[in-house]
Amino acid sequence: MNTQRSEVVVIGGGISGLTAAWHLQRAGVSVRLLEAGPVVGGSVGTLRRDGFLLEKGPFNVIIRDPSFESLLGHLADELNVVAADKSANKRFVFCRGRLRAVPTNPVSLMTSGLLSVTGRFRLLTGLMLSRRAVGEETIEQAAVRRFGREVADTLISAVVSGIFAGDISKLSLAACFPSAAEVDAGARSLIGYGLMSVFRGRGSKPKRRWRGLVSIDGGLGAITEAIARRLGDDLQCNTRVTQLRATDDGYDVDFTDSSGAPGSIHCDRVVLATPAPATAGLLTSIVPRAAAMLDTLESGSVVVINLAIRRADVAHPMEGFGFLVPRTETECPFLGVLFADSVFPHHAPTDQRLLRVFVGGSRDRRAITRSDDELMSETMAALREMLNISGEPTLVDVQRHGQAIPQYHIGHQQKIERIRALTSARHGLHLVGNYLDGVSLNDCVGLATRVADDIIASPSDRSQQQADDHELHRASVVAPGASTDCSAHAV
Repeated sequence: MNTQRSEVVVIGGGISGLTAAWHLQRAGVSVRLLEAGPVVGGSVGTLRRDGFLLEKGPFNVIIRDPSFESLLGHLADELNVVAADKSANKRFVFCRGRLRAVPTNPVSLMTSGLLSVTGRFRLLTGLMLSRRAVGEETIEQAAVRRFGREVADTLISAVVSGIFAGDISKLSLAACFPSAAEVDAGARSLIGYGLMSVFRGRGSKPKRRWRGLVSIDGGLGAITEAIARRLGDDLQCNTRVTQLRATDDGYDVDFTDSSGAPGSIHCDRVVLATPAPATAGLLTSIVPRAAAMLDTLESGSVVVINLAIRRADVAHPMEGFGFLVPRTETECPFLGVLFADSVFPHHAPTDQRLLRVFVGGSRDRRAITRSDDELMSETMAALREMLNISGEPTLVDVQRHGQAIPQYHIGHQQKIERIRALTSARHGLHLVGNYLDGVSLNDCVGLATRVADDIIASPSDRSQQQADDHELHRASVVAPGASTDCSAHAV
């Protein structure tokens, strides 16, 4: 078996791995990106069919991380950023048998039928004054404490299902929304905090080249495709890594190619940009305690259904971003629906409406294994009633994302701290991915950029490996931030 050589090997060709590899390549680092599938992108990808742009996973992005803005700036000669239509500001929640507009200001809040009079009053009082958190709370605990049960069940559960497809009674506020948790811990009055932030200048927004919801003229998949082209021969698709082995002077990455032939690359450093379960498998022989903890992280599965309907067959105006479904609507078969062609008109021909339906998550854990026919039957039955649809779909595309969305449950941050303590003690071993610091594209690109910068700034020699091995042993015994629960899982 021929052994190749590279300074850095990146394993996993999702947006995290692509960003890290390209950043390293631009800095002159010898890098090789290995992707198991035939194409890169992971859950980020765009199908172009019959005049439609069908997003496999993420549909849009709000550019809030400087690293993401920089990434798009470097790719500007290939990509055209497209702003969402103004109608995207309209959001709906399906509640008590109909779509109800989400209030956007105090006046619309007072007249909205989304909440009862009691619920509206409780929300207003919560904005003005509330108790602070004591210790880590679930999103549900924080929402009920601040705004009451009705807001938690109706508004908060719907919003969170649209991001994490998870259960607010288990998800950690601090892990899922760290900025919100910081404000919650420091301010009894959210209105007062907002006014003070404006007066102190905290409310000023940094200058951004692009604001609000955006996509790419060719879909978000155009981003990953553009990076892949720039990587050129430094990218190997259809290459499945079978084992990661630590050596005296680096790492050996064993793999099989598309023909099943074995191969190996020796490198100084390795970046694991794989999902948590796959990362755990690769770390088993190197940092077994970190691997065991990665195996305890839970992830949710989601099915994305893109479906087109003739415009003449839809009586509902479908003007706006779309709607989400709170957990109280137990008879509804999906998490939410986006009005794709309303947000980005270039995603569909003018005589067609394009919907994106999200099924699964904590609402329906069996969705990922159910047949397309069963999913479509339930989906269309509900949509016909909700949106007054008379015709049949002219196009259907079903994308399944198994174990794709990490669930940041209580204790997640402590687990990640311990995993990082264990892996960082192993020289040249780096982790990136959506199970670490956030699930959004911004979070993934930001973390991958920081890790690449660290590699570029640090020496690649292995002279301190003996000291690192000693530190690894010490970290495996007592790691910073370890909780009793984490220690039990690591045994």
